[in-house]
Amino acid sequence: MSLDSLKQEATNHHTSPQRLRELAAINDELRRLVAANPLADSSLLGELAIQARNNKDVEMQRAIVSNPNTPTQWLIGLAHLFPEEFFSNPAYDLSILQNYNFPHSFGKKFLLKLVCASNAPTSFLEFAAGICETNLKIVIASHQNTSRKKLLELCTSGKDIVAEVAQLRLDCPNDDITFWDKVALNKKRNLILFIPHRLMFKLVQLPKISTNFLNAASQLEIFPEILNIIANHPKTPKELLDKLAKNSLHFIAEAAKLHINYAGELGTGWRNLAESKIDRAQLPILNNDEEGIELRLWYAGAIDESTLPYLNQKSVHEYTSTLLKIVSSADTPRPILDNLENHPRVSPLITECITYLKQRKSIVFDLLPATLPINSTKLSNNFAANQINPIVADLNTLFTKLEDRKWWFKIRYIPIDKPTINLCLLDLIQTSRGSRRRRSRLENILMDFDRGRYKDHSPVFIKFSNLEYYGVILASAPSTSPQILSKLVEHPIQGVRVLVASNHNITQNSLDNLIDDRNPEVRAAALANPKLDSMLREQLASLENPNLSSLDLRELANSEHTAVRAKVVRHPNVDGSILAKLADDKLIVRLAVAKHPKTPAEILTRFTEHQDRRLPLAVAQNPGAPQDLLIKLATQPAVRGGFYFNPLNLAAVKSLLTQEPEAAIPFLDRCLKFPDRPSFSRFLVLMNPHIPSSFLARYYKSWFWPERYAIAQNPNTERDICQQLTQDPNSIVRAAARDNLK
Repeated sequence: MSLDSLKQEATNHHTSPQRLRELAAINDELRRLVAANPLADSSLLGELAIQARNNKDVEMQRAIVSNPNTPTQWLIGLAHLFPEEFFSNPAYDLSILQNYNFPHSFGKKFLLKLVCASNAPTSFLEFAAGICETNLKIVIASHQNTSRKKLLELCTSGKDIVAEVAQLRLDCPNDDITFWDKVALNKKRNLILFIPHRLMFKLVQLPKISTNFLNAASQLEIFPEILNIIANHPKTPKELLDKLAKNSLHFIAEAAKLHINYAGELGTGWRNLAESKIDRAQLPILNNDEEGIELRLWYAGAIDESTLPYLNQKSVHEYTSTLLKIVSSADTPRPILDNLENHPRVSPLITECITYLKQRKSIVFDLLPATLPINSTKLSNNFAANQINPIVADLNTLFTKLEDRKWWFKIRYIPIDKPTINLCLLDLIQTSRGSRRRRSRLENILMDFDRGRYKDHSPVFIKFSNLEYYGVILASAPSTSPQILSKLVEHPIQGVRVLVASNHNITQNSLDNLIDDRNPEVRAAALANPKLDSMLREQLASLENPNLSSLDLRELANSEHTAVRAKVVRHPNVDGSILAKLADDKLIVRLAVAKHPKTPAEILTRFTEHQDRRLPLAVAQNPGAPQDLLIKLATQPAVRGGFYFNPLNLAAVKSLLTQEPEAAIPFLDRCLKFPDRPSFSRFLVLMNPHIPSSFLARYYKSWFWPERYAIAQNPNTERDICQQLTQDPNSIVRAAARDNLK
């Protein structure tokens, strides 16, 4: 059954409760629809409420509060998050609050959110007025739904402030804007200062609020969120903007200076102006946001490469470690490094890092001037063809001794009578991709070397950076044994693998592995090795022909060489029958099958249950995988428990964004961690030109102009939203929206 049919079932008011439970078990999107269905039973809604709380699913929580079948404890527990939905729920009854020992069971913030609700019933306001303190009584006295009888009672309450507000409300019973205008102009007690912060935050957002009120609210300088809204409000006059432009907080001052009433209309050059103005300081609410969120969004495909320079902002750090992690990743394409290296917004430190990485990826290893940090012994490049480099001989010997898995217990007894590198480094060369516990143990051993614990054997402490240097020595030496070269086939540094692929001592089996290496330079070096089997070279060359027939591909799929069969899978003319035949081949071939968009769904489903985690990951990276399978992989818990995204989740989300962006939205919310709050992470997502329009439509009314700018310039933004943004109070946002409509 298609997903659309399942959605219709989930929203249909004639679907049975049992069927709704079955639908809720399929995916998050259907769970939200089921949560809003009034036929969902209370036990199911209670289970969904727990899931929504754990996953911070705001939309599902909203649906649960609106459902009349929601259990009372959850209805009250979520009321402060969605007070309007709570009061609109047909199941609302004042008695349920009284039965829950209201207000003693709830705090002041809970009550404030309820009395601030625009649809708070008169009965609730009258009840709350009898038990609330002065600040909350001010809100009740100002509420349009408070009865005249209760207002007259508050006028004689003995609290002068409450009485004044109640009298003003009696004078303006049905005109909210005039009432708040009178509150703002009241100089007797300056009533504006007594309005609770939460209510003020709500009032300054009203489009019809008077300029008098905005001027009065600007006195609340201890609340930067309120000042920011005023700086972005379309009604804010130039005189007030002049004052806000001098504010000590950068994001408020910049918003005021870019206001249309202050700066006027912009013509050309708005994009460069936006890039120079936008940084993390423009979105201050989550400046302490975890950098892991942005890294997670990058690997999930939610951050476009064109926005990477924004990660390099000196306003928060000298450099951003997230950007360093992205550029240093082995999976980062070379064109991204080229673009960032010359970008004016990228700091010299990042540029220097990129230059080094590009050199390393180009195999620029200058061995001639290098000096071994062992007794100042220099590495000579002048050995005769039949002469064995003594350092390589030492390395070969020690590799043999390290075959014992418990070598670290015997480390102090291994005789070291020649200049050599320490044993820990050798272990790192072999197991640099080991577990966290193993890496921690290696670090401790290296620290022991540094402290002189093994002085009797005189080893010299060698830094981890020398891992590359000694890998090069082993991989390039003509006397390195085939056994050692086979260990270096999995070396984490691609330059070492290139040298291994070029070494004449390499075995055919090792060459076979390197031919299918993830790096094209390694593959090219392996194919150029003279020891490569001539038949293998001929078959691989034939697969370069894009016009090979299915018959030819079936014949090559029977090749004895793994590299040939793996390359058959990647051929553009391969069909489903060949892929099905190779689905039970060696792991390296199955990985290629798992990533192919033509692979049948039943085979991909079988791969997701494989014990080797690389196969499910390869399926998640397949943009042609069925949507329900990708959703399953995106929600699969981490191996160590908990949901927080692992590579499998992120790869599935990235494929969903490519295949069905709308289905990826719930996972973007989880990646953001706080989808309901402005953040720099959310700005980066909104800048992505591949983000669906429904996600952009959520935030076009944001009170932070960089988010509105991101939406105004996004090609996926709906035309009517762009049209509204052409009247935005921010001059850059207006200019971007106008250009987007052309």
